[in-house]
Amino acid sequence: MTTLFNDLMAFTGVTVLEHEPLAPRTTWKIGGPARWLVEVGARASLVPVLAQLRSEDVRWAVLGNGSNVLVSDAGFEGVVIVLVGELATLELQRGAPGSHKIIAAGGASLTRLLRVAKDEALSGLWVLGGVPGSVGGAVKMNAGTRWGEVSDTLAEVELASADGIATVPAAELGLAYRHSAITADQVIVSATFVVSDADAAMRDQLDEVLAYRKGSQPLQFPSCGSVFANPDGDSAGRLIEAVGLKGQRIGGLEISTQHANWIVNHGGGTAADAVALIALCIARVRQSFGIVLRPEVQRFGDFPSQALEVAS
Repeated sequence: MTTLFNDLMAFTGVTVLEHEPLAPRTTWKIGGPARWLVEVGARASLVPVLAQLRSEDVRWAVLGNGSNVLVSDAGFEGVVIVLVGELATLELQRGAPGSHKIIAAGGASLTRLLRVAKDEALSGLWVLGGVPGSVGGAVKMNAGTRWGEVSDTLAEVELASADGIATVPAAELGLAYRHSAITADQVIVSATFVVSDADAAMRDQLDEVLAYRKGSQPLQFPSCGSVFANPDGDSAGRLIEAVGLKGQRIGGLEISTQHANWIVNHGGGTAADAVALIALCIARVRQSFGIVLRPEVQRFGDFPSQALEVAS
């Protein structure tokens, strides 16, 4: 592993940290350390880094802003890649009246993307108001709200692998509800969104969405956001509340009394606590309604196989 450290540090714009705690880098504040955390800040270095990891057969994953992520209590025995610098930028390209492009690097935050859209009086992205995380993570899971999702304005993405960077139209990404066909060995370098000019009413919509989310979701506590995807024609939160699990606690984690599709960390919560609560929700809802809830949260690291079987 010392050789790997030296190999990665040789690339321009790359920083390597050993045994780096991951909990502070997640919105749930849960999990152990990464064996190596690699910050890639130069676009030209991303493919060589991926090629190096492939050649040395090293396990790796990309971490965005740490929302929608559950890190194992044992951490991640491999390389966690974080996109920074050139890979976390935003560029606005104004076109003909009513049609403009925002090119957002994969490591940029959605919050910053929406701020640019609002400051520049651009419409189309307000439907993502309050969604935490990075652009890359949002594209990969086709993130969204009750008003819309990433695919509504996404035109194309750049995907990096150990073999190079390819530009892929949004129509070829297999985007569906909280799903894409982007694979685990691909990194989202950038996403291009097509937006329009906003009138006065449109400029107020983002504030309205944010106010709604603030009033309906427990944003004051660490969480991963929504834990489960909504089943067709129903709400995961409604189903969990209907089986009496609102307020249920295991360890430091609680199914929120404000929104049952959120599991909040009151301090000291562990990944084991999260897996147990997720499994409890799935079991109770399946028993009462015959509906199998699908977790949205992405797992980082190794979990006991028995726990995963009951929470999947």
